[in-house]
Amino acid sequence: MWQRFYYQARDHTRAHGALRPEHGFPTTGFGLGEWLYNQCTGYDTLHPGQQRLLADIGLTRESARAALPRRKHMATHFQRVLACVRTYADTHGTLVNATTDTVQDGIKLGQWLSNQRSKDRAHQLRHGTPSPRALALSAIDPWWNPPWTLEWQRSWHQARTHVDGGHVLDTAAGFPGTGSALATWLTTQCAQYDTLLPDQHGLLARIGITAAQARSAAARPAESEADFATALGYARSYHAVHGTLAAAVDTVHDGFQLGRWLRRQRQHARDHAHRGTPPSAPTKALSAVDPWWCPPWSLAWQHAWQQIHDQIKAGHQLDADHPFRSFAPTQRAWLRLQRTHYDDLHPDQQRLLTNIGLTRETARTRPLNPYAETALKHARAYADTHHTLAVAYSTVHDGFPLGRWLNDQRQQARRDTTPNARHQALTTIDPWWNPPWDLAWQRACTRARTTQNRPHGVPADVRTWIRAQHTAWTLLRPQQQRLLTDLDITPEATARRRTSRVYPTSPGLTHARTYAQAHGHLACSKDTRHDGFALGDWLVQTRRRARQGRLSPTTSHVLEALDPWWNPPWPSIWQRTYQQTKLNYRNGQAPSPTLQRWTERQRTRWNTLHPDQQHLLTTIGIHPR
Repeated sequence: MWQRFYYQARDHTRAHGALRPEHGFPTTGFGLGEWLYNQCTGYDTLHPGQQRLLADIGLTRESARAALPRRKHMATHFQRVLACVRTYADTHGTLVNATTDTVQDGIKLGQWLSNQRSKDRAHQLRHGTPSPRALALSAIDPWWNPPWTLEWQRSWHQARTHVDGGHVLDTAAGFPGTGSALATWLTTQCAQYDTLLPDQHGLLARIGITAAQARSAAARPAESEADFATALGYARSYHAVHGTLAAAVDTVHDGFQLGRWLRRQRQHARDHAHRGTPPSAPTKALSAVDPWWCPPWSLAWQHAWQQIHDQIKAGHQLDADHPFRSFAPTQRAWLRLQRTHYDDLHPDQQRLLTNIGLTRETARTRPLNPYAETALKHARAYADTHHTLAVAYSTVHDGFPLGRWLNDQRQQARRDTTPNARHQALTTIDPWWNPPWDLAWQRACTRARTTQNRPHGVPADVRTWIRAQHTAWTLLRPQQQRLLTDLDITPEATARRRTSRVYPTSPGLTHARTYAQAHGHLACSKDTRHDGFALGDWLVQTRRRARQGRLSPTTSHVLEALDPWWNPPWPSIWQRTYQQTKLNYRNGQAPSPTLQRWTERQRTRWNTLHPDQQHLLTTIGIHPR
């Protein structure tokens, strides 16, 4: 077990670089990271040979002493951060003023609170109740994660601080004594009072703004036609420079509070949309400047898209086949996020992503990593020499475990429903690298193709294989038949061949007839004995002769009459498991856990099954997902 973990760590180092124990092995999975940390803590007790192996992957005695655990003790860490939260709340009176770059006592408090808000919203969607952590934070600040925007809560806190200072909010006079931004916000709340949530009404009442006072508020500033025309000129000027009106709320352009003005216009536009009324003239004017000035998604998303769009328009390449390595780290993270959640995006967001080269196909295609690129180089070199990638598991090419890697890719391709860049590249190298039939058949077909023009004739093993294909022609898949036809191997071209004479009255056929009458099939295991006769072993040898073209037609017809699938083109174990499932189905019995897993596997891999396998499954009520 120790050695297996070590090899896993060695392969991880080759694929991802140094382990960085002083940072807690950040690129490793949790299990591997914990194992590596345990080796560091017990380094002095290891065998000298183990220490030498660890030194080969960068874990020396010195680096082991500086190692940190794979992750923090979550309960202890939460209590420490919670103490910082209390300190911040005692100082500022609220937690909503903490932005993502806020640091308290060496802890990135703002980013941590942002993460907790996301986790709590996800928890409430799943369970309908706040998480235990959210309850602990609510005890410090009940509105640390409000159901409205943090910007609204920050403005309300600013107004409450103004009131706590001994001031009165005079709605009728336009809130004298407050700053311009706060007065504008308060006026907006009065104008939109009926659209606010009940809890927002309660918070406004705490600072002296009731429903009656909201209706008596002074008119909102900058609402006249002349004022709007002036502000629209600033908006056009800003768009000409930045290419978008997705400006942050604190954006100031040429001394004008453009961000706050645009936010008010978006609120107007959404109010009209909510009431079902046609867009107003100001909304149409702003849409003419920027169609996405008021998108149904966040402005942060629109701003990030605009930045990448501008870079691509200037000649930058998206490079979607790789992890967007030519972009800045934050932009790479944003693009990867869009790739992951592409199907959840708004259709207009998907169209905007298409404009920058991130289509549905490229979004579903996972990028290549350095290890996969190395593996594909070996695959190309091997295919150039041997004309196939249908290699055995033990195949090694120039020291690279090509057979094992290809086996892993085949298993993943059968599990996944979305395309993969590695699998597309392998299909380009060899269209039949992952055939729905046995790999041995594909290797034999490749050998037949590469030896058919030899000057001394086709090898004996290839001739035997070709005769077997003539015999089993009707059991082959259409794609296999096309591959054989391309090699001029057709059922009409069957050569005369010698066959051993097996009489229908032979002991094997007699026992097979009795077994089939008792069980309804011949899908028995190799060690099956019937009345003292080794029937399973006899059937295995008979199937082998049939595939080699050495079985008499008489015996073949008798066995087909007993069981049409006595010699299927798929593994015999599949046929045995099918018969067990069929027996349970006919008897109305509940399948065992093993048969349940087998049934689910057939549904998952439905497209890789032979059409006749699909037909057999449907007859017992098993259908694709």
